[in-house]
Amino acid sequence: MIEQQNLEKAMQIYYFLLKEGELGLENNKELYIAYSDNEVRAIVEILARESDVTIEKYAQVIYILPGEDNDVLGIKASEMQRIVGSDTRKVDLYLSQYIVTLIISEFFKGKGNIIKSRDFMRISEVVEDITERLKFAASKAYIEKEEEEASFNVVSIYEQWSALPTDDPASKMRKTKFGYVRSVASFLEKQGLLQYDVLEEDIRPANKLTHLMSYNFLNKDRKDRIDRLFSEEENNY
Repeated sequence: MIEQQNLEKAMQIYYFLLKEGELGLENNKELYIAYSDNEVRAIVEILARESDVTIEKYAQVIYILPGEDNDVLGIKASEMQRIVGSDTRKVDLYLSQYIVTLIISEFFKGKGNIIKSRDFMRISEVVEDITERLKFAASKAYIEKEEEEASFNVVSIYEQWSALPTDDPASKMRKTKFGYVRSVASFLEKQGLLQYDVLEEDIRPANKLTHLMSYNFLNKDRKDRIDRLFSEEENNY
């Protein structure tokens, strides 16, 4: 029979994770220690399973990770589609997804035990990389076939990106190439995945993203397919 005290403690842990996204010694020592109790942890795992989330512990930090189809706790497609404003189209979702994929790829393309490949990127670097890789991918001879395999509409996001003006890096406009990347960086910062220095115009992976990529690379197969789609080195045509 479950003890009332353990049930209450498990509920407190689960609520804390829902609210904060992570639990460690620094943000709540009492609940972090309580999670080590077998019965408390078992209750938390039941709550997680019924809510379509998983609870993972990496490097002494406990995270709550929504399931891929979790439209309550996970990131909704509509949220990504509106990153640069409310008057956006479906192609904005595709472009936002690609920018996220590219940023993650650049930070974590190492091999073996050292998956993190760099510490920071300039916003200007991201803009240049997007421009070059989209232009190359859209010009491939067999782009339709590769789009189908990766489930990614390259041509449409290339046209959307190309239509955006390239503003001065200091501009605050959102409907420009720089403004678009800044908006994506701000979005990822709100998710606790990036550290975005607005003054220095650079981004760094937060501990949460580094832990997730190092220990539990989410949707790796799809990321690899998309990465190959934009990679000149992998082009066999």
